[in-house]
Amino acid sequence: NWYYYDIRKDFSLNILKYVGTHTETERKESIVNLGVHTAYELLNGSFLPEMWVKKAVFCRHKAIGICDRNTMAACYNLQKQCKNAGIKYVFGYSLDFVFGESKVGAKVYVQTQEGLRNLLRIQKAVMVDSEDQTIGFYELCNFGKGNVLVLDKYSSEWICNNEFPVNKFKESFDNVFYQVDLTEFKAERI
Repeated sequence: NWYYYDIRKDFSLNILKYVGTHTETERKESIVNLGVHTAYELLNGSFLPEMWVKKAVFCRHKAIGICDRNTMAACYNLQKQCKNAGIKYVFGYSLDFVFGESKVGAKVYVQTQEGLRNLLRIQKAVMVDSEDQTIGFYELCNFGKGNVLVLDKYSSEWICNNEFPVNKFKESFDNVFYQVDLTEFKAERI
């Protein structure tokens, strides 16, 4: 936790969470945070969905999305919290797929009811049918309808060297994107 204190008042530590106010006119673009990892993602996630929804409401976001790695356990809780708060939800799933010798990270986001069924099939393939918690490239392509694929920020070298699978993803999924990370890395491959 980060704390602050107001130098104009007596000393007290206040948790830095929801500080400040803003009006409807302050934010002209609609922002949706799709990168939320909840506490259901063991050893990597942060807050429970109710805290993320509360923050999204405070920031006047119209929706929030989760993309826990190899679990969809938070989906029902997120759906319930968003319904109570009057905002939309987006289900997502972070995973690794295998193409040849390469293991590549990606996120899948649901767009339709068919996409949700396909995402459940992807989760079964990763968590039940696979020994190493990955999914094969062709199997992932079979479950693309109704979903959006976002290739991981570390996959740029793989994308440049593998034109066929990228084009196959474009055929299989409703949309395909690459996650841009504005961080400067020292490694040549990133």
